[in-house]
Amino acid sequence: MQAKVCGSKETGVRTVSTAEALELAGRGEELVWLDIAGPLTPEDRELLGKPPFNFHELALEDASKQDGQRSKVEPYDDHFFLVMHEVSASVSTGSLALEWEEIDIFVGGNFLVSVHRGDSRAVERVWKDADTRSRIMSCGSGMLAYYLLDTVVDGYIETIDGVEDELDTLEDAVVDPRADESTVHRIFDFKRELIHFRKKAGPLREAINEMTSRDFPLVTSDMLPYLRDVYDHLIRLSDMLDSYRDILTGSLDVHLSAVSNRLNEIMKRLTLVATIFMPLTFITGFWGMNFAELPVGSRVWMWGSLLFMAVVSAVMIIIFKTRKYR
Repeated sequence: MQAKVCGSKETGVRTVSTAEALELAGRGEELVWLDIAGPLTPEDRELLGKPPFNFHELALEDASKQDGQRSKVEPYDDHFFLVMHEVSASVSTGSLALEWEEIDIFVGGNFLVSVHRGDSRAVERVWKDADTRSRIMSCGSGMLAYYLLDTVVDGYIETIDGVEDELDTLEDAVVDPRADESTVHRIFDFKRELIHFRKKAGPLREAINEMTSRDFPLVTSDMLPYLRDVYDHLIRLSDMLDSYRDILTGSLDVHLSAVSNRLNEIMKRLTLVATIFMPLTFITGFWGMNFAELPVGSRVWMWGSLLFMAVVSAVMIIIFKTRKYR
C-alpha cells in the first residue's frame, strides 16, 4: 500500500505514509491517492469501510473478489466505484495472447483509492507521471480517475494497432499451399482473443456513457469533454475489433476455399486417369477371359490390341486437353 498527496500545483505532489494519507484524507484539504496492490484483505476492507472513506460494502466485496468483475461504474452518495481492465499482449508469428489485469477505483471528493491484484502498468505510469506533472492530481479526484482511465484505453489502442501486422502475416499464411490445420487453429485462437477483447472493452464504453449522459457524482462539466474523448477512442476500438474479426472470418473462408480447390484439382486428375483406363480395362478384361478357344490366336491380334489401346488413350488425352478438362 502506497500513497501520494497533492494540495495544489504550487505545492506539488509528494509521497507519504499510509497513516499520514488517512489523516490528510480526513481533513479534506489535499487530494489523497491511495494505491493498493493485491486483493483486499479483511483489514483493508475494514479500513476502507470506515471514515474517512466510508466505501459501500458491496463495492468492497466486488474489489475483493479474485474471479474478476465486468467493467462497470457504480455511483454512491459521496463516491463512485469504477471497474476496468488493463490489457497486455504477446503477439508473434500470427498468434495473439492477451493477459488482463483488473483495476478497481474508488473516487471520492478529495481522495482516490486504486486496487489491482498484480502489477499494473497503467497505474505505475500515472503514478510516476504525477511526480513531474502536478496537474494530474491538482485538478481533483475526477481528473485523476480520467488519467487512469485514459491510460488504460490508450493501452487498448496500442495493442490493437500492434495486431494489424500479425493479421497480415496470418493472411499470407492462409493462402500458402503448405498451410495445414495449425493455420486454422491460429485463426480460431486469434479470433477468440479478439472476441474476449471486445467482452472486456465493451462494458467500459457503457460505463463511460453512463458517466457522461446523466448527472453523475464528482463528474463536473470540465471533465465531460475528456470523458467523451475516451468514449470516442472506445468506439474506434470497437470498430477495429469488428473489422479484424471480419478479416479473420474472411481468411478462414479463403483457407477453406483453397483447401477445397486443391482437393477438387486432385479429384479431377484422378478422375481423368480413371476415365482413360476404363476402355483399356474393358479391352484387356475381354481378351483375358477364360475362353475355351480365343477367337483369334495370332500375335498380330495381340500387337494390334496393344496399338488400339495406345491410340484410344492418346485420343482421349487430346480430347481432354482440347476441351480443357484437366
